[in-house]
Amino acid sequence: MLEEVIEEYRHVVEEKIVDAEAAKKKFDQLVELQKIKNKRLKGEKLSGDEVQRCMNLLCWGNYAGCCAPTKGCVWNAAVSDALGIDYKELYEEKKKTLESFLLNVKGYER
Repeated sequence: MLEEVIEEYRHVVEEKIVDAEAAKKKFDQLVELQKIKNKRLKGEKLSGDEVQRCMNLLCWGNYAGCCAPTKGCVWNAAVSDALGIDYKELYEEKKKTLESFLLNVKGYER
């Protein structure tokens, strides 16, 4: 009996450790975004590496695959804030660019 309880509790503890490690990783990423935002707000130029680290936090590694602003993605909002980007404006430009691209695709009609 005791062995079963120990085994069951071990699984509970291991799951909590995994959850805590994932939460710590996300927290560290948010702290990094804050440092990048603070640098930008001081008027310092961001390096390509800093911008790429921000992009890496998005689902597809860049804004190209991001959802519409209405989805309320916290990572999109956080990266946009850190980089000083108005995502709604960026999304509208992305839609225009895609529409322009599709208009040049054979057989595409609006």
